[in-house]
Amino acid sequence: MKVNEHNLLEALKTLKLDAKVQPETNQIYVIFEHEKAQFPLFIRELHDGELVQLLTFIPCNVDKNHAADLARLLHMLNKELDMPGFCLDETSSTVFYRLMMPTLKKEFQPHILEALINTSQMVCKSFAAVIEALAVGAMSLDEILKKAQQLQQS
Repeated sequence: MKVNEHNLLEALKTLKLDAKVQPETNQIYVIFEHEKAQFPLFIRELHDGELVQLLTFIPCNVDKNHAADLARLLHMLNKELDMPGFCLDETSSTVFYRLMMPTLKKEFQPHILEALINTSQMVCKSFAAVIEALAVGAMSLDEILKKAQQLQQS
């Protein structure tokens, strides 16, 4: 399928996802829910259809006092993930997970888009609680690392 808004929306509809277009940014978005939290996923084409970007936002606001430790945690997570993509935008105090889908001849395969969406959901759901805990100061990076070591040893 050619990379364009219509075909991306059709592919998402086929996946039974309630996709809409955000008028302010002209991006396609889907809202995923996990443990009563909403995870907005934005999809857009870049470089005239040569890439498709997927951004999934972690639903938390980053306390500026914890941004450095949060950046360290995201770096550690990215180092261990097969598909790294966690990012911290200190200007807007947001954390998101970004995946890029290269396209061949400005066309995409819906099953690859589905795989990337599923990956994004799984990764975000897996790490959202620990990211939020550090972002708001409920846990320190040292506490998180100690807990991770304890889990690894058991």
